[in-house]
Amino acid sequence: MVGYLRGDGAEVIVCQGATLSYPWHSHVSTLTLGIVLEGAVELVTERGAGIYRENGLFALPPYEPHGLNARAPYTLVSLCVRKAPAASGGFREARETAAALLRRAVGQPEVEERLLEGLSLLSGRRGKEGGGPLAALRARLETEPEHPFSLEDMAELACMSKYHLVRAFRREAGLTPHRFQLQNRVRKGQRLLAGPATVAEAAAAAGFCDQSHFDRQFKRLVGLTPAAYKRSCTAFPGP
Repeated sequence: MVGYLRGDGAEVIVCQGATLSYPWHSHVSTLTLGIVLEGAVELVTERGAGIYRENGLFALPPYEPHGLNARAPYTLVSLCVRKAPAASGGFREARETAAALLRRAVGQPEVEERLLEGLSLLSGRRGKEGGGPLAALRARLETEPEHPFSLEDMAELACMSKYHLVRAFRREAGLTPHRFQLQNRVRKGQRLLAGPATVAEAAAAAGFCDQSHFDRQFKRLVGLTPAAYKRSCTAFPGP
């Protein structure tokens, strides 16, 4: 079972008895923490791999590429907080929202306390944000993933050849420009599906040419079909 509970600038994801593994990806503009309550997962980052078992806590700053592999059926609680409110004067509000979501979704004070303590520490860390033309391109792909940028378009925006772009972008972001664009299209689809949009509407608005392509990419990254994800968003209804 996978359930999603969203609030203003924060999200809690609860995977109960899960065997899902997640491919190489990143959480753009998001501080992410996870605590394993049962079972075991392997977290793979550019620094190496680590196994997290019961009570194991991990933290990921924005844009850090990683993958997650199931090592045994696991129960995992993840807290995701948008970087902007967490890094500004709105951090208190973001923390309060996160606390309310955790209380509603998990109801375990010790889990809430550990995740919120980790969030306070993680908020001071900077992710792989970079600067210059590559950062500007990455921002466009993040905020306008539905736009049909070709590799040539991206290279022009970054002021470099397309061959240099692929190498430089992968070096800085941990993903190719195309893969980064796809994951952001899926993320936009998630946000839309958490609201009133149908699967077909979300696919079109996120920039996918057809629903079957959306379904494949969504399941690859999220571990659920878009329809199953939409149902899971109602598992923990908002306030």
